[in-house]
Amino acid sequence: MSTTSAPTAPTTVIPTAAAHAAPGASPLRMAAGLALVAFPVLFTAGIATSPPQASDASRDYVASLGADPTLTALSAGLLHYSWVAFALGVLGIIGLVRGPRGRVVVPLAAVVSSLSAIQLSGLLLYDFFISAAANTVPLDQATTIFDTTVADPWVATWLVSGRLVGFVGIPLVVAALARAGVVSWWLLLAPVIGFASFVVPVPFAILVGMFVSTAPMIVVGVRLVQRASARVRREELAAA
Repeated sequence: MSTTSAPTAPTTVIPTAAAHAAPGASPLRMAAGLALVAFPVLFTAGIATSPPQASDASRDYVASLGADPTLTALSAGLLHYSWVAFALGVLGIIGLVRGPRGRVVVPLAAVVSSLSAIQLSGLLLYDFFISAAANTVPLDQATTIFDTTVADPWVATWLVSGRLVGFVGIPLVVAALARAGVVSWWLLLAPVIGFASFVVPVPFAILVGMFVSTAPMIVVGVRLVQRASARVRREELAAA
C-alpha cells in the first residue's frame, strides 16, 4: 500500500512593517551637522567685524558701538546666529554615541552648552540698543545706561552663564565626545591654543585664536553629516 504523504504547504512569512521600513537619510542629523560646521565661520566673521575700541573701558566700548551702527549690526547679527547655530546643532551630538561610554556625559554636555549658547545669543541684542543710545544721547549718558544694564542681576546672570560656552562649553563637548570614542582627545588642544592667543602680541592673533578654539565643532559637524546618510542609518539599525 502506498504511503505517499501529502505535500507540505509552504510557510507564508508575513512581512512586518519594520522589514519594509528601510531608514533613509536623517535630515535632522544633516541640519545639526551643517549648523556646527557653520558655527566657527559665523563666529569668526562676527569677531572680525567687531567695531574697534580704544580700551576695555565701558565708555570706549559704548563709543565703538555708536561710531559705526552698520558694522555693529553686522557683527552682532553674525555672532547671534553663530550661537543660534551652535545651540541647535550641539544637541545633535547625542546621536553620535554608539556604546555605553559617554551615554551620560555627552547628553549633559550637549544640554549645558546649548543652554549657555542660547543665553549668549540673546545678549547680542543689547549691542543694537547701546549703539542707538550712543547716537541718541550724550556719550556719558549712554555709558551710564550700559553700566546700569550690565549691573542688573538678571543680565549679570545671563552674561556669566553665556560666557560659560566660550570657556567651558566647547572643551566640555569635545571631552565628552572623546570619552565616547567619537573624536580624538587631541582636539582639546584647539581651545587651549585658541585661548592662548589672548596673550600673544601678534596682529590678528585673537581672531585666529577664536577660529582655532571653535574649529573642533567643524570636525563634530562632519561626523554628524556622515552619520546622516541612509547607509549609516541602516548599519546602525542592523547593529541594534
